[in-house]
Amino acid sequence: MNKIWSRAMELVRDNFQFLVVIAGIFLLLPTLAAYLLIPDLQAVMDPAADPEVLAAQLQDKLGPLLGVGIVAMIFQFAGYGAMVALMGNARPTVGDALKAGLKVVPSTFGVLVIFILAYVLSAIVISVPVGIIVSLSGLASLAFIAAIVVLAFVVFLLARMSMSLPVLVLEGTLNPIKAVSRSFRLTGPKKWSIMLFWGVLFAAYMVVALLLTSIFGLIAALAGDSVVAMLILGLTNGLLGMGIGMIVSGLAVAMHGQLAGPSEAELTSTFE
Repeated sequence: MNKIWSRAMELVRDNFQFLVVIAGIFLLLPTLAAYLLIPDLQAVMDPAADPEVLAAQLQDKLGPLLGVGIVAMIFQFAGYGAMVALMGNARPTVGDALKAGLKVVPSTFGVLVIFILAYVLSAIVISVPVGIIVSLSGLASLAFIAAIVVLAFVVFLLARMSMSLPVLVLEGTLNPIKAVSRSFRLTGPKKWSIMLFWGVLFAAYMVVALLLTSIFGLIAALAGDSVVAMLILGLTNGLLGMGIGMIVSGLAVAMHGQLAGPSEAELTSTFE
C-alpha cells in the first residue's frame, strides 16, 4: 500500500497541470453550477436538518436535483475516466484521454447499476431476518448491528470493485460485467488490505471534508442567503472534489499497475 501511495503521488505530480484542467472542467464546474442553479442545495444536504422539512424540500426540488445530479454524474464519470487514462502507461495526449473518458461513461453507469443492485440485495438479505428477530424479541440493538454489517459490506464491495474503472479505461474493456469480474479477480489476493486502505482514506477524507465545510460554511453563513454564499460553498466543495478526484484517480492507476502487472505492450517493448 505504501508503494501504491508513493506511485500515485508521483503520477499526480508528473501530470498535475493537465489533471487540474480536466478536474476543473469535469469536477469543479458541475459542482459550482449545482450550487448556483439550486440555491437551497446546502439546506437540502444539511444532515442536521429536520427530517420532515428535509423531505418536503426534497419533494419540491426532486426534478431539478435529479436533472443536475445526472448531468454532474456524467461529467464526473468522464473526468475520472480521462484522468485515469492520462496517468496510464499509454501516455495519451490530453485529447485522447478526454476521448477515453467520454467513451467509458455508459460502461461506468453500468458498473454503478451493478453496485446498487448488489447493495440492495445484501441490505435485504441482512435486514429482513434481523427485522423479524427484532420484532419478535424486542432486541433493538440488533438493528444497529445489522446497519454496521451492511456498511462493512458496502466498503468491502467498493474495495472489490475499485479496479473497474481502470479496467474499463486501461484495458479497453467496455463491458461493465467483465470489468467488475476482472476487478474482483485483481483485488482477490489482497482484498482485506485494499479494503483497509480505501477505508482509511475515506475516513481521512471525511475528517478533512467536515473541517473544510464547517469553516467555509460559517463564512458562507456570514455572507447571508446570496450568490456570494453559494459561490463560497460551491468553490469549497468543488475544489475539494478536484483534489480528491486527482488523488483517487492516481491511486486507482497505481493500484491497477501493481495488481495487474506490466501490460503485454510493455513487455513487448522491453525486448524491442
